[in-house]
Amino acid sequence: MQTPDPSQNYFELFGLQAIFDIDSVDLQRAQQRLQSTYHPDRFAAASDQERRMSVQMASLINQAYQTLRDPVKRSRYLLEIRGVELPDDSRTTSDHAFLMEQIELREAIDSARQAEDALDRCLALEHQLEQRAAELERAFVSSLEAGDTASAVEGSRKLQFIQRIRQQLDEVLFELEDD
Repeated sequence: MQTPDPSQNYFELFGLQAIFDIDSVDLQRAQQRLQSTYHPDRFAAASDQERRMSVQMASLINQAYQTLRDPVKRSRYLLEIRGVELPDDSRTTSDHAFLMEQIELREAIDSARQAEDALDRCLALEHQLEQRAAELERAFVSSLEAGDTASAVEGSRKLQFIQRIRQQLDEVLFELEDD
């Protein structure tokens, strides 16, 4: 079994350029191609070493795919491969306006949950969060391309905040659809 070079980063593994704005279709195609090549079922009759290698490769491919398909993980990974030491995930941002925005968004979700037109309000919030995430992604890319590491790290952290609020909203939408 020919294994990829262990010094490759996830982008190289998938044959993609190491940029934030990757094509999700290309990513999925590359993941499927690699999985079909290295899936452990293909090595059922192979040597123990080859079976272990296929399991390791399948695991690496899955980990790489999960990282590259998620905007927050992808932003953090891009920083990592550029040698940026990232603070832990529990740190917050010092941007007070952004923090106030997060509080307002959480309050809007709570308010929408109780409203008569809850689904419509939640869908509007979902659209607002998508737009905000797109703005933050553009700012992250600009900072990264300009070599402004501190702003890129802050941008990645803000993306993480938006992602968490989107998850909270998804939970509310799930509850509403169940009712």
